[in-house]
Amino acid sequence: MNETGGPPNTRTCPVCLGMPGALPVLNEAVVDLATAVALALNASISKRAGFARKNYFYPDLPKGYQITQHAEPLARDGHLDIELEGRILRVGIHQIHIEEDAGKSVHSEHSDCGSSLIDMNRCGVPLVEIVTHPDLRDIDEADAFLNELRRILVCLGVTTGEMHEGSLRFDTNISVRPLGATEMGARTEIKNLNSFRAVRKALAYEADRQSRVLRGGGKVVHETLLWDESRERAVPMRSKEGASDYRYFPEPDLVDFEIDERRLERVRESMPELPGASRRRLVEVYAIPEYDAFVLTAEPSMLRLYESTVGALLKRLGPDAPPSAAKTVSNWVMVVLAGHLNERGITLAELSARVESRGPTDGQDGASALPSRLADVIALRLLGEVSEPAARRLFEAAMESTQPVDELVETLDLRTVSDEDALRSLVREVLAAHPDEVARYHAGTMKLMRFFVGQVLGRTGGKADPELAARILLEELRSGGTT
Repeated sequence: MNETGGPPNTRTCPVCLGMPGALPVLNEAVVDLATAVALALNASISKRAGFARKNYFYPDLPKGYQITQHAEPLARDGHLDIELEGRILRVGIHQIHIEEDAGKSVHSEHSDCGSSLIDMNRCGVPLVEIVTHPDLRDIDEADAFLNELRRILVCLGVTTGEMHEGSLRFDTNISVRPLGATEMGARTEIKNLNSFRAVRKALAYEADRQSRVLRGGGKVVHETLLWDESRERAVPMRSKEGASDYRYFPEPDLVDFEIDERRLERVRESMPELPGASRRRLVEVYAIPEYDAFVLTAEPSMLRLYESTVGALLKRLGPDAPPSAAKTVSNWVMVVLAGHLNERGITLAELSARVESRGPTDGQDGASALPSRLADVIALRLLGEVSEPAARRLFEAAMESTQPVDELVETLDLRTVSDEDALRSLVREVLAAHPDEVARYHAGTMKLMRFFVGQVLGRTGGKADPELAARILLEELRSGGTT
């Protein structure tokens, strides 16, 4: 299994380091994953594909050549449709091919005059490279395409999508041309961008630089650039080679391979529902907004959590479930749960493992621990057993405790104060304590109602039913305010 990280030059072997006598072997799982990518991107898959040697000399390439596909790539002529600002943008896929990764050059902060170190850990790691047609016209289009592509690749299990780990990287080719011109301008390539922010910054920088060069009467040089994150600028890496410079020739140590109908059908049947289809299904089945569906399908684990939580909630509430239950769950997942993860700097998988490790929950719905406990919290809120602030406190406690959620409500004394007489008494105390605000309210400052509700909630530790408190406040204010 390929893993990221580790001390430099500790995850190597004779094959990836190109030691004499060490021969490569094609990984069959890589062929299946690359085939799944090709199917997801509507590409035409080759019946027969082979490998070539791409020869170039660079410090992070110990063999002096890279095993890749050139004349016989895995797939060609695909496309990916992107929904962008109410329109469909079709991005053509030129080809999809398999190759091996090179090492990593670690440049010093002042690389113009400093040194570079080489980490060979990535050498020989299999890659799927996707080459698009020049169909992207601005940064927003590029960003939308790359985000959707990442979603698909993560969904297929091809990558974790963690760009900071190097499991997904982008090379951008940029060219500019005068308005009205039909011929493409000379392009430059910026290599190995490892974040969406870096892609946006690099595209903006290089488009501006090329525009300035052309306005000044100069010519854009066809070259490869590196993105300097600290200085937010692209710096020359090397002149851009052509195919002849690489002296491609068939890889003698790997035979061609076939992709027959049986393999295609097996791969097709193993593929999960893709993000676009998932979004359409969520909107149709759960009646949630398209935005919610877009957020919930960012990661397969998030989608599974959402649907498991909805299932557990509906099972618990039964006929008492409101029509908006699925929307309420999406709000909690996108806001409360996401905030919990961000504050602690952990992933959903890590939180799920922590909750699961604390033992069985009180849920009887068959859901795993995290969605079961989340559904219990939301159910209590929808039933009016706890207020919104109390539900937030209950959620935090439920993520840290093994105690059943129903019992946590009593342990933390979070159950909603819904006794109308008791609340009316509190309301009168609040109004009597704030005569100036009452006078301003009667003079037309209606937004003070939120202030009064906040005061009532404060006196009950957030346990008062806000809607009931607001109704009683309105009645008391209409009757004179302090009676």
